[in-house]
Amino acid sequence: MRKFYSCSVGEEGKGYDEKNLSKIIENKAFILHENTPQKGDYQNIKKNDVLILKYRGQFVAYGEALDIKKSSDEEWNLFAPVEEWFFHDTLKPGIGPEIRGMKNATLGGSQYGTVKPLEEKFSLEKISKINDQTELYKLILGEIQKQKEISIMQDKIDLLEYKKQIILQGPPGTGKTRMAKMMAEEMTKVNKIESPIDLIDNYFKTYIPDESRLVLRAKIKDSLGEFQEKFKKDELKNLPLENYALGTDDKDGFCYWLEYVLTETGQYNGQANKGKIYWKNDEQKYVKSGFLKDIEDDETAMNKMAELLDDIINERHTNGIEYHIGKGFVLKVLNAYFPDKYFPINNEKPLTNVLKLIGEKTEGLTYIQKNVRLQEIFLEKKAKFNSDITNNEFMYFLFNNFSIKKEVKLENNELIVEGKYKIIQFHPAYSYEDFVRGISAKTNEKGDVNYKVENRILTEFAEEAFDNPKGKYILIVDEINRANLPSVLGELIYALEYRYNHENDNKKEASVESVYDISENEEEPDRIILLPDNLYIIGTMNTADRSVGHIDYAIKRRFAFVDVLPTSDAIDSVVKNPTLNAKAKSLFSKVADLFNEDDTKTVYLQSDFKAKEVQLGHSYFLAETEKQLELKLEFEIIPLLNEYVKDGILSESALAEIQNL
Repeated sequence: MRKFYSCSVGEEGKGYDEKNLSKIIENKAFILHENTPQKGDYQNIKKNDVLILKYRGQFVAYGEALDIKKSSDEEWNLFAPVEEWFFHDTLKPGIGPEIRGMKNATLGGSQYGTVKPLEEKFSLEKISKINDQTELYKLILGEIQKQKEISIMQDKIDLLEYKKQIILQGPPGTGKTRMAKMMAEEMTKVNKIESPIDLIDNYFKTYIPDESRLVLRAKIKDSLGEFQEKFKKDELKNLPLENYALGTDDKDGFCYWLEYVLTETGQYNGQANKGKIYWKNDEQKYVKSGFLKDIEDDETAMNKMAELLDDIINERHTNGIEYHIGKGFVLKVLNAYFPDKYFPINNEKPLTNVLKLIGEKTEGLTYIQKNVRLQEIFLEKKAKFNSDITNNEFMYFLFNNFSIKKEVKLENNELIVEGKYKIIQFHPAYSYEDFVRGISAKTNEKGDVNYKVENRILTEFAEEAFDNPKGKYILIVDEINRANLPSVLGELIYALEYRYNHENDNKKEASVESVYDISENEEEPDRIILLPDNLYIIGTMNTADRSVGHIDYAIKRRFAFVDVLPTSDAIDSVVKNPTLNAKAKSLFSKVADLFNEDDTKTVYLQSDFKAKEVQLGHSYFLAETEKQLELKLEFEIIPLLNEYVKDGILSESALAEIQNL
């Protein structure tokens, strides 16, 4: 049975030594002195006992002891090492005032270098509602196991970071899905990054445009020049309908340029309700909306629209005028004609978020004033850092580094970053239309059925990740091999390997075309799908199930495969009752013997199978009571082993051993 010991560094009010505390934490060991009164206590420390580190009466850390060691170092002549010092979630690792919450704990032991077993009446108050010594022990053991699992799975997280998608494979009951969830929780937990102002300033200081940016810079300049020449400012009030509306065959009108040509290199290409008037080809007529909706004559409606364009281009909003068209449309027009005065973000929420990041107040500002203020800040920083950068390039940086389409969260001038994970399960009927993109049937109020292309789980999740570049998004696909993967993934087999990189903005190289067009505009199809670099996929696969679909080599090359195997260590960490622990481990061992070859016993596993692919996992042996273990044996373990005999995994001669369990 494990024992718990407290280890004291200094006593509150009687001096303390921060240097020694740091040394203890750094060396993962607690110094012991042979001449202390507690000599008999510390000599009893055994491997897997728990050491609780106390500093000035406060709880600092805890860890599993290793065997006591001696050293030639005079100071470290005798010491109790730990595998790792762990800090509880409610604590901050550190010293003095940084340690919170444990100040009223009485852990036993007093002077520096002493170790003492915890008293039976030990209790912690106001600490995670733990008022009982047994509960504290359970908490610490649970935390140690959790931290050990995190340490063990860190290599898997590192692999996932590198490869972007992995498959956890193993026989039933090895905790593959649990591990996937733990990995996802660890990767998506809330964290803070440095001040966004510092990030932005550093970007201005270090920015050097590469060749692709210079090409894009020239393209934007040429496009704006051509647009301004084609649709002169002083002629907009006389702009004819055929030169304005979307939907016309020549694709050369004002709205087409505004919504497609100029925004080809921008972040937003949503149409502002098609400019309030557009040509609908299948009905061979102009369709009007908004403030033009009730005007029957098309030319009269266009005259009203031209008046509005004239108001926008002459910036009459400075007189408090309200435009009867979408904000995005207004900002696109203003930026197209005055690119040095207006910033190329055409949506109010991102404008508000960027100003918030920079520490600017936005209360009382209109969307146009927010845009102008952001452009002013851009010009100020450009001058301050003598930077060769355009506002379009700064815009790319903002979108590719901050979640400005949604909501930014700041705490003490640090950016709060949150990720997200989702779990789905594949099955034989799962298809591309379920996973990537497909057609949905919608019934309107009249009972008519309309069909619409919609993004599905993966592409919806990818878009969320795309809009939150600092957050990590983990999609867990349970039983990934139960579906026909080549059919489900389709063209995304390419996208899995060639991810969109937020830093390089490599849309062209990372884009794949879906068979389905998501655009609502018949004239301008949109089949593009991107998988961003902050989207990760964890699949789980039961290696004992040979009835499921085969994973072909093209897909295998894009996934890393990680074995998750049975281990009795999990029983030790979960089953705390000594008697029940012994029974569970004995049963685990007997079942394992059915799968493992040994010269001294009968071989039951058929030659076509490997033990690591089919042996029952440890979760079958994790029980809180003996009754639970009996139920698991009768209704889970034995039936599955009998099924293994029927399927030819175990030989018929194993039946007698199975019944003897």
